[in-house]
Amino acid sequence: MANDVRKQSKTSGVLMSPTDVEEWMQDYDNAQGWANEETLNQRRREDKKMEYDQKDNEVTLWQQEKKSEKSPSYSGKGLVNGKEVRVALWNNTSKNGKTYLKLKFSDPQDNGSRPTEEPDIPF
Repeated sequence: MANDVRKQSKTSGVLMSPTDVEEWMQDYDNAQGWANEETLNQRRREDKKMEYDQKDNEVTLWQQEKKSEKSPSYSGKGLVNGKEVRVALWNNTSKNGKTYLKLKFSDPQDNGSRPTEEPDIPF
């Protein structure tokens, strides 16, 4: 494209030649393609996050690989009265040999970390 816009507009009445228009359209199409690809990738990431339909007053727990004795057996998230919560569950055995489940509810964490220690008081 010519650098002197004044000269170009006096002679042809347009600022861009057909070649320049074609190049600009290709660049625009490429940019739109990249934007659409990023939108699709973002949707795919969101779809992976929400593999199930979360309903109010329900919690979904996933079995966890125990990294230590204090790690929860299950963890997950749910909605309780419309508020998102994280939940950790431990399978425990009392001193007299009875098995019981212990739950810990906490606020969601932005960094994606899970509770790693057993809560102090069993329910």
